[in-house]
Amino acid sequence: MSAKETFRSTTKVASSAHISNGKILKKAASGTLKPGQLKPISDAVTQLDPNGWNKPGLNVSAADAFGYKLEFHRGKDQAFNVQWYDNTADQLPDDLKKLSDVLLKRMSGSCDGTP
Repeated sequence: MSAKETFRSTTKVASSAHISNGKILKKAASGTLKPGQLKPISDAVTQLDPNGWNKPGLNVSAADAFGYKLEFHRGKDQAFNVQWYDNTADQLPDDLKKLSDVLLKRMSGSCDGTP
């Protein structure tokens, strides 16, 4: 990932009850990654191709779905957004699928104490 390319990923968790009440629960986490932990993420980010992200149906959630939103910046003037749910993850373009898999693996490794 070059200095001109950054990304921010947020995970939103919502149930049908929260959605019907107009509420969305946001979960956020922060931390520091070592170079070896960051490399797979950086590699996946360098392969991102936002031109293929506008797929119909990605942002259609099931009643009990987990939602994901990715905001990707390339330089100062280009920002790309995409949203999907766990029930539509099988429809992700290959580049987003790879990034999603790498991030989920890193997050689960961080939660269980794996380096």
